[in-house]
Formats: sequence, structure tokens, C-alpha cells
Amino acid sequence: MKVAVIGAGAAGLVAASELLKAGHEVDIFEQSSRLGGVWVYQAASEPDPLGQTGPRLHASMHASLRTNLPRDLMAFFDFPFDSSGGGVDEWPRYPGHAQVLSYLEEFADAFSIRQLIRFNTKVVQAVHDDRWLLTIDGENGSVTEVFDALTVCNGHYTEPRVPHIPGSDHFPARCVHSHNYRSPDRFAGMQVAIVGTASSGADLSQEIAVAADRVYWCGSDKAARSKKTEHLKNVTSCGPIRRLIDDGRIELENQTLIGPVDSLVFATGYHYRFRFLSEELIRVRDNWVTPLYQDLLCITHPTLALIGLPFKIIPFPIFEIQARWFARMLNGEFDLPTVSRMREAKDIRAEQLRSADILQRNFHALDDEQYNYYDRLAQECGDPPLPEWYRELGQAARRHVERWPGCFRDQFLDVHGAPTRYPQS
Repeated sequence: MKVAVIGAGAAGLVAASELLKAGHEVDIFEQSSRLGGVWVYQAASEPDPLGQTGPRLHASMHASLRTNLPRDLMAFFDFPFDSSGGGVDEWPRYPGHAQVLSYLEEFADAFSIRQLIRFNTKVVQAVHDDRWLLTIDGENGSVTEVFDALTVCNGHYTEPRVPHIPGSDHFPARCVHSHNYRSPDRFAGMQVAIVGTASSGADLSQEIAVAADRVYWCGSDKAARSKKTEHLKNVTSCGPIRRLIDDGRIELENQTLIGPVDSLVFATGYHYRFRFLSEELIRVRDNWVTPLYQDLLCITHPTLALIGLPFKIIPFPIFEIQARWFARMLNGEFDLPTVSRMREAKDIRAEQLRSADILQRNFHALDDEQYNYYDRLAQECGDPPLPEWYRELGQAARRHVERWPGCFRDQFLDVHGAPTRYPQS
């Protein structure tokens, strides 16, 4: 088949690789001037610090960012993150963004993918009419091209999610989303509140605390967050925010007042956006992308795949098995369930998540379930399950973070017998 891939980040690159292995013809469309997607660092940020209006930047990396996963887990299975693949043996166990980008560039060259990428080319519309009609804006103007299948790998770290907090219209502090955070320098001497309790909130709380006078880290699960910052005397772990006050103070849900603060940082995640797809194809409701089978395949148009939606995952191997599954499915190497069965599976999954009190915006979070998710896709497409060492190392890496929450990247990773590919940093 002739297959279009939208995006030349990690998901798009491995999608192209798997499609080529399966014998398909591939064209990759990348709106920027280089490959790597979110791993391309840009020092510039957007004019709107909350990222809600004005021109958009794909970049979401801060200058000092390092992975929160060891590189032996990060790597694609057929391309190690060392000198036998796309890395350098002496790199740290938890590499920085520039090293991850270098790895992806090596991957693209090793599998002859770079020459398939059309840079500075944006897909503005994709319509299905027996085949896929793509309207493409490039350096030579707008054209329409026809494809048999469409693989969407446009990422989900470019549209900042900023929850509404009562009082925000008259709140005097500078508000910024983590998407536009680059370094702690501008927070020197400030009182700073940070909203968001996932990985980016943890990283920013610790990094900004080095420059700021005081940091208030706000959100749920106060006890768990206190452990992550207990080594920092100027970080206070607070509960969820109830409202913002026009004198710069913040009222928490327990009616405690903190501040006044000089800056409020939202580490509150991102929206899924597919502006080139109509709602007849794909709908996004409170960040739940539907109708999809296996968080991957458009049920109503099964030549459309959205690769890379799951989060709270080890990303590159998940992208790899999703891409392999789709490439083999297009070849008819295994049979899909009927449309009604796929819809039923989607509805059962959604009901299970609701019954477990999972917020709809977190329906694509896999966390510990990611290993079983990988194995389900592998079983359907005829691939072996995850090797046991991978699960063991994943669990060891989690224990490592729990043991050294504030400095795990620079501590020896005790794998408790789990195999390891690389020397410690």
C-alpha cells in the first residue's frame, strides 16, 4: 500500500520503518525543518506563556531535561541505545534530550528513513473517499495527494491544557505553562506555585527551587509529593487549589492560604488535537480520542492509525509494536474483529475505566498496564511477547525512582537481578 505518515518524531520514524519492513510505500510529512519531533530543543518560547493564543511552537523541552527512564528501556528493540545501535556507550543511563535526538537521527539514517521525509510540509486536511485525500501545504504551495492508508504520528505535547481556576482573570502573578518553560533563571528570588503532580511537575518543582526563594507544589497526593522534595527546604507540598485571589495569594481546597506568589506554573498536560481530521473520523471528548480499537485504529476507517496516543508509558517500544501491528494488519496478516466487536471492546474498556474512577482525560494513560497492552498487540500481529528482562527492568526502574525520588537520575540503578545493557552513569 501507499501509506502517508504525518510527523517525523519517534513515532513517525518507527512507523515508517515498520511499514517499509512490511513492504509498503511510505511518504513522511514533517511541518518543521528537521526530524525528532518533541526531542528537538528550542530555546525560544511562545509569545503567550500559557500557550493558548498566537503562534505555536512544537517544542516542549526545557534546557536541562533528561529522560526519566533508563536508556536500555527507551530504545527500539532492534536498535540499542549504545554503540551497537544509535548511542554512545559512555552516555549517562538517563540521557539528555540532545542525546535522544542524536539516537533518533541515527535510527533514521540506519533504516533509510530520512530520504522519505518531506520537511517544511504540513498536512492541513485528510479526507477519506474510498482512498485518503491529503491536502498538503509545502514550499511549492498547496497540493492534494492520494494514499491507501494514513498513519498519524503528530504527537501530543504542543497544545497546553490549562484548567480554569476561579479568580484567574484578576490574578496578578505571571502564569506560564510548562510547555513554555526553558530554565529556572527567570524565577530567581521569586515565590512560585506549581500546579500538576505528574513527572513534569516533579521535575520543575525541584529545578525551580534552586533559583526561587520558595516553591509551593500544589495538587493531590500531598504525602507522595512531600517525599520527592523533602531534601529541598524551600519546597512546600500543598493540596489542590480552590481559587486565586487578586492580591496574589492562593486559597487551597482546605481553605489554607499560601503566597502571595510572583508566578504560577501549570504543569497540567496537553490536549490531543487533530485539526486535519474531521469529527466524522475522530472525535476528542475531554481528551479521550474515539472511536478507536486498541487505542490505535480508527474503527470506522481501519486504514487510519493514530500511533503514540498512550501516555504514562515507556514510549519508543510502544510506538514500535503499534506500528508493526498496523503495518501487518494492512497486509492482511491477521484478521480484525468485526466493527461491532471493536466498538464493544472500546465501550467495555471505557466502562472499566469509569468504574475505577479514572477521569476521562486520563483514559489513554496505561501506566502498569502498558506491558499487557504491548503483549495484546504482539499476540494479535504474530510477534513474541515482551522479554521477561524488560518487565523486570521496568519494575526495577520504578523502584529506583521511589527510593531516590529527588535524584534518581544520578544514583546507581539497583536492578535487583534484572538484566541491564549499559554501564551505570
